[in-house]
Amino acid sequence: MRYLFVTPEVDALLDGHVQSGLFPDVAAEKLIGIYCAGQFLTVSRELTKKKPDVEQLVGFDEVWALCPRKPPPGWRLLGRWYEKGVFVALRAWDKNRLAANYPAAAQEVIEDWRQLFGTRAAHSATSIEDYLDGVFRDVDQQEE
Repeated sequence: MRYLFVTPEVDALLDGHVQSGLFPDVAAEKLIGIYCAGQFLTVSRELTKKKPDVEQLVGFDEVWALCPRKPPPGWRLLGRWYEKGVFVALRAWDKNRLAANYPAAAQEVIEDWRQLFGTRAAHSATSIEDYLDGVFRDVDQQEE
């Protein structure tokens, strides 16, 4: 199992209390269910066009995204890893808005983290296996 913690704002979005009809609740719920059940995910730590389910925002101090992509272009649930298998989703961004605002979005996540956890650093590792349990494929790896 993997664990997902969310802020009250992300919870309200997922429950349909805000952005109802605009947020892709079915795609997000499916991805969250797959993530939490430890089922197959695609993951990337690089800039890629391979459309992974979970991706690290390159160049932004351990900021990651769960990526519900339907309907296109989808949304991103931005957050950080508390420890292996424990993701804290702090902000949700519409992909269209996020495309021009990565630095601001990443800074919001980092500030939210500090408010919640003080000086505790986000989990950091050298390999994806150190972030996730369960079944996944690193889309950055060359297939043999």
